[in-house]
Amino acid sequence: MNNFFIWTEAYNCGEILQPMLSSYIKHNPYIINVFGTKSDLEKVKINSDQVKLILIDDLILNKSINLEKKILEGYSQGHKGTSLLWANLIKFRPERYFLHLDADTIFLGDTTTPLIKAVSEQGYALAGSRRPYLQRPYRKTGIDGKLLDRLPDTVNTDCFTFDKFYIRTFPTWNLRRKILGKRPLRHPVVDFFDPIAFEIIRRKGKVLYIDNPEQGSSGSVNWNSEFHTQRISFAAVGSGINFFKNPQIKVPLGYKNFALSSYALYSFYILGKDIGLPMHSDENFLRKLSRLNLETWVIDQ
Repeated sequence: MNNFFIWTEAYNCGEILQPMLSSYIKHNPYIINVFGTKSDLEKVKINSDQVKLILIDDLILNKSINLEKKILEGYSQGHKGTSLLWANLIKFRPERYFLHLDADTIFLGDTTTPLIKAVSEQGYALAGSRRPYLQRPYRKTGIDGKLLDRLPDTVNTDCFTFDKFYIRTFPTWNLRRKILGKRPLRHPVVDFFDPIAFEIIRRKGKVLYIDNPEQGSSGSVNWNSEFHTQRISFAAVGSGINFFKNPQIKVPLGYKNFALSSYALYSFYILGKDIGLPMHSDENFLRKLSRLNLETWVIDQ
C-alpha cells in the first residue's frame, strides 16, 4: 500500500465527513487522506489511525502559493476547485496508484479492496463503475450525439482508482482542464475526468468496469452489482451544501436543483435535519435509507 494514495475532499461541507468516515473505517481497512479547511476538518470527531486529516497548504513546498485559497475560489465556479486539488495531488504525490472516494458516500461494505487489486494485481489502469457512452440517456442528437455514441464507456469518479503512469501531467493547466472535463480537441465528453479516462485508453491502459465487466467497453450500469449495493451514493451533496450556503453561485439551474434536493435528502436521513427543501423521491432509495443503521452502517432487515 506504500504506492497507493486514497483520498476524499470536503471543502465548505465538512458536516458530511463524520458519517462518511465512520462508515468507511467500519468496512474498509486502508488509510484515507481527508482534505478540507480547518473548519471542515474540525467537524471530524473520529480517533483512528486510518484517518489522516490534511490541510492542502501543509503539503505544498512553495509557501508563497495559497493553494487552499485558490481551491475555495474555484468552488465558486462549480468543480474548478476539485480539479485544482486533484491536479496538485496527481502531479506532486509520489505514489503511482490513486483511489478517490466522494465524501457524500455511505459505505455498507469493503469497496476499496476490489479496486486496489484491479490496478495493483490484475493489470488494469482504470477501475470503477461504468459511466455509459453509447447507452447514455442524454445528448443523443446532433453531431455531438453521434460522436459520443462512438466512444467507449468511462468510469464514475465517486469511487474509482487509476494508474498515474498513463497520465501526462504537464503542463499543469492542461492537466487541470482534463480533470475538469473540458472537451479535448478530438471529441466531446460526458463528465468530469473523462478526458483523462480517454487518455488512459489511448495509451493502451486497460479499464475494469467493475459493476459489469462482462459487457466490455460499451454497456449499461448494473445497479444490482455488489459494487453498487455495498455503498449508498447520494451524488452532489457537497455541491448542494455549497449552493445552500452560497445561493449566488452561478451554475446550470438543473444541476443546482438536483444538488439541493440531494443535500435535503442526505441532511434528513443522515444528519437528522430537515432543511426545508424538496428531497429526491425515489421509493427504493428512501426505503433503503429508512433501514440504514447509523451505528453499524448496515441495512437492517
